[in-house]
Amino acid sequence: MGSRVAAVVTALVGVIMMAMAVAACGSGGSSPVLSPTPSPPASRTAAPVYADAPTPAKPTRASAERYGKSPLTDPLWGFGLDLLARQAAKTGDNVVVSPVSLSAVLSMTLNGARGETAAQMRKALRLESIHPQAVSQSWADLITSSNATQRAQVRISDSLWLRDGVAYVPSFMAANRDYFAADTRNLPSDLAKAPDEINSWVAQRTGGRIKDLVVTLSPETALVLVNTVYAKVGWDLFDKAQTKPEPFTLADGTDVQVPTMHGLTTAEVATTAEYDAVPVQTNGELTFWVVVPKGSQTPESVAALLRDRGAGALARETTHAAVAIALPRFRIEYESRDLNADLSAMGMPDAFSRDTADFSGMADVHPLYIDSVLQKAMIDVNEKGVEAAAGSAVLMAGAAPPTKRLTVRADRPFLVVLAGSYTAAPLFMALVRDPR
Repeated sequence: MGSRVAAVVTALVGVIMMAMAVAACGSGGSSPVLSPTPSPPASRTAAPVYADAPTPAKPTRASAERYGKSPLTDPLWGFGLDLLARQAAKTGDNVVVSPVSLSAVLSMTLNGARGETAAQMRKALRLESIHPQAVSQSWADLITSSNATQRAQVRISDSLWLRDGVAYVPSFMAANRDYFAADTRNLPSDLAKAPDEINSWVAQRTGGRIKDLVVTLSPETALVLVNTVYAKVGWDLFDKAQTKPEPFTLADGTDVQVPTMHGLTTAEVATTAEYDAVPVQTNGELTFWVVVPKGSQTPESVAALLRDRGAGALARETTHAAVAIALPRFRIEYESRDLNADLSAMGMPDAFSRDTADFSGMADVHPLYIDSVLQKAMIDVNEKGVEAAAGSAVLMAGAAPPTKRLTVRADRPFLVVLAGSYTAAPLFMALVRDPR
């Protein structure tokens, strides 16, 4: 049932708060087990990954309080919606992706890319307008602030799995340790045992929600880069007693009965000719956006509009209103076992080529290229709140009063986005075609 619930709208998931607190959310399941996040050193002795860039200051809680919107927010929106659309085109089922998770693990990989390979990766990740060294600093800020989110569980974790005998470039290792707080682990000499160790690390950091991320490794595997994102937050909007079966119109026009939650909220609703978008406030510093297409529009066409209009699209053309919202209860699980083709089409083909990839800033291995990129993600939305988790891996081989009242019914395919209330960085996006 969960496999049918699509997930395309996790695009506004910025996460920024200061003070680690665990929200009592109630969608069940154990909290993720987190290893301590290493603090960056007071002074950096390792050469910066890009020698022409100034060495940034280490991320601190004080600086986190000043962040506001992250420099990564716009790139994450564009990257996430493009990826979502490409995945949705491959299946008639529900889709959920984590732009933050995939972009983070690729940004760690980017720290070892050089020449045209690096330029292509920056293009695919929409990072051309950010100075290369500032990319790592922006990730340090986003990770620091996200992991300090109040009254919600938000955890971003990274790791590097190293092959014995490979000479890794010190600046690559230092960048991923200092800016991404990446755990460093050794791959077992018997690579057949490596997936179990990596998957255990992933499961611990996602509350057991993401399992079997890595199935097998190639004998040529030189390095595995891994990221996880976990978010869990409650809300008081929906009373379970008000949930009842109601019609939901599928893309083919068929009506089906689905459990539908009902609530009343006051919000700045984005109302356009193409869609209504309602920001549902949670009990923590996360915002859950429900985006319902209008008329002949579809979730796919609306996703393209949002991609083209940028991260601030849902904050424009807003109306302060009391909104009666009807939202299906749903759970979606989705996995992208091979993202190479999509990422190549998005602008970074050289990274996957044994002949053209340039990762000379990563390790003294020739050739060295990306063997595969993969992600597994899930999102569970019910009366108690939202729980979402994702794991991504790169396998390297060689307040005015309401002015009006609105009713927004998500009774047709729609998008949802879980976003931080401050950074607006997209943690999760989902496209729901059938909530059953």
